[in-house]
Amino acid sequence: MKNVTITLPDEILARARVEAAKQAKSLSRYVADAIVEKMGGAADPMAILRPFFTGPGYPGISENMPTREELYAEREEELVRRYESHRLHGGSERAGKADSGAGMAHPDDRDGKPGPQSAKPE
Repeated sequence: MKNVTITLPDEILARARVEAAKQAKSLSRYVADAIVEKMGGAADPMAILRPFFTGPGYPGISENMPTREELYAEREEELVRRYESHRLHGGSERAGKADSGAGMAHPDDRDGKPGPQSAKPE
């Protein structure tokens, strides 16, 4: 920043100080903002980009983009389809084997004695 000396009439200087105080600005900041406003420019560098960031976007691109809800609905349908195809239709190949009890001892196989059975014939 550069320092600039300006000469103002006393009544204009007094009014400028009052207006700067009302806006909680220094006299220097108040004068700089007034000059920028008069010139039609922006004091802060982001002011040039602000319309770009907050604007509606490019009409040709943004109008064709799906909304957030559409994206979530599409993803939800995909996940439901995946779940239904793997979990709900037919189950696994081992589902029938689990019911047969292969490899499991049945109550009929025991002779009424608790504990392990002897390998020797009695």
